Amino acid sequence: MCDAFTISNSFSRLHPARTILPFSFIGAASKIIYTNSNIASEAHAFHTHSRSPKEKSHGDTTDTTRLYSSSSSSMDMDGGIPEDYPNLEIIQIALSAIRKACKISTYLQPTTVQSDISGITKKDASPVTIGDFAAQAIVLNLLERELNQKRGIRDNVFIAEEGSSNLSEDLSQEIMSVLKECGMDGMIENVEELSKSIDLGQTYKPNGELLDSIFERFEKDATGSPMKVWCLDPIDGTRGFLRGKREGGQYCIALALIEDGVPIVGLLGCPNLPTSRDDENYEWSSDETEENNASSRGCIFVASKGGGCYQLPLYPSSTDGTGHDADASTIGASKVHVTANDGSGGVALNQARFCVGVEQYGDPEGKVSAIANKIHGKLDDDGDILFTRRMDSQVKYGVLARGGAEIMTRLPKKSYVEWIWDHAAGRIVIEEAGGNQVDTNGNLVDYGRGAKMDKNVDGLLVSSGGIFSKALLDAYTEQESERN
Repeated sequence: MCDAFTISNSFSRLHPARTILPFSFIGAASKIIYTNSNIASEAHAFHTHSRSPKEKSHGDTTDTTRLYSSSSSSMDMDGGIPEDYPNLEIIQIALSAIRKACKISTYLQPTTVQSDISGITKKDASPVTIGDFAAQAIVLNLLERELNQKRGIRDNVFIAEEGSSNLSEDLSQEIMSVLKECGMDGMIENVEELSKSIDLGQTYKPNGELLDSIFERFEKDATGSPMKVWCLDPIDGTRGFLRGKREGGQYCIALALIEDGVPIVGLLGCPNLPTSRDDENYEWSSDETEENNASSRGCIFVASKGGGCYQLPLYPSSTDGTGHDADASTIGASKVHVTANDGSGGVALNQARFCVGVEQYGDPEGKVSAIANKIHGKLDDDGDILFTRRMDSQVKYGVLARGGAEIMTRLPKKSYVEWIWDHAAGRIVIEEAGGNQVDTNGNLVDYGRGAKMDKNVDGLLVSSGGIFSKALLDAYTEQESERN
């Protein structure tokens, strides 16, 4: 069963003149009260169009990193994405979808931990808000229409986190009201269409394997090219989203295109991330609004295999004349790459900045602290990592990609199997910026096994590549051997 939250004043978030009052989450179904601060603290393969999985281990040891020297700038202000950028046409469609979802999430995100938003609690006790449902509906609706329906070939498959079965009629109507307030009611006109749009991403079984019907559909519509699988996390970092703007809550909308088990396109919409690499003011100031922070807060990272990684403004200043709506504009894009990773200078290895989560549950066994101890040579007097940037979600990948940190890890308990939407977009973003994402054996992860990774993937090591990648893998291996 899912418990529903109630909401009283979500619409005030687009209207600064209206007062935003403090609220609690109230579980309408069970009358359980959830406080925002409580939440804040805490194998079919689709490599080809064949049903038979390709014989391929999850450990591809291909080195994807590039060496960057200290003479390189982490952000090259070149004014836009080049016209010959790989996959540019579909990227502009995806970019339009991500920007629309960012508008919804910015509108709905609480101001502080005392604010409220409607949602549910899933069986695993994780919170889901109407923002998750609304963002997923808009993104998948637009992708389905532009990539499948208009072409008359349904060879694009979607994997997304949420399903409409958890939505009550009241929550569905509230989402429709949100879409209207955000000017998107013309895209999704009624509750039935809302549910269908959300469920475009429900293409997998509980164990993560794709449904048989997806393979049957693909074989029917096969074009001879690999199945195109889009995976979406509509709000990655829901706890950060709930933490609120003035509490520095970071989250992102993460979308990736996967072919033959490899992410080839990735977009990370990061509405709360400062636009400057060196700006650590993650909290909105008391006088900050969406009207006065357009140039200082909010960005989107776009990466395409072989084309590099770019940072774009959250919202475009004008259209680029592509024929798409203004949300598809690539004007203002800046190419980004990781911190100098060849040992020539920049950030010294023993001062490498760890991008870590806000809560301790992100390091359940103390492995990240042990790794940092080996790389930095010590921990601080309180036993914490010396050099950190703390935030939620795949925003961390964007921070590393533009040179704002050098190391991040994902080391859950052994029993946990990762969902691909939590890391697929981040993988291509960090790779195209010159860094890498590998498993704890130093191998690339296979993203072609369904909605979940291989159960043998114990964790992920992400870095700026070069000397940082080697030091991270060595430190992980050393601390593991000391535990055994």
